Amino acid sequence: MNTLELDPSNRLPIRIEAAPAFGQGSMPADAEKTFVLLAHLFPIIVWPLKKNSSPAVDAHGKEALNMMITLFLVMFPLGLISGLLGSALIATVISILTSLMSFAMLMLVVIGAIKAQQGWLLRYPGNLRLIKRVAP
Repeated sequence: MNTLELDPSNRLPIRIEAAPAFGQGSMPADAEKTFVLLAHLFPIIVWPLKKNSSPAVDAHGKEALNMMITLFLVMFPLGLISGLLGSALIATVISILTSLMSFAMLMLVVIGAIKAQQGWLLRYPGNLRLIKRVAP
């Protein structure tokens, strides 16, 4: 599988791979380019609706949805702990950390959406791949 190096020095844990080619499904290639971008921005809506119409949308939607699930599994407990501890210092530190994590994930979503339209698939770092490809 082809891999694109965003960081040749390997300091960043970002991996971008070749995605399924556009035009392999039942939708036109131009529509696929739009839907792979939307799959990174709104995976919980786009992936269930278009996963059977395009292998590219299926791959991008699964990766983005897995990232959203992973982010929820990390952020929700941190927010809950932060609220229950009652210490302003700990709550502030956790709030700053979650804000930085959210900003980093937003940047990755933007990179993923841009690369998706170019035919590449961003593998989000630290992603729990809970939704996997099921053989037909």
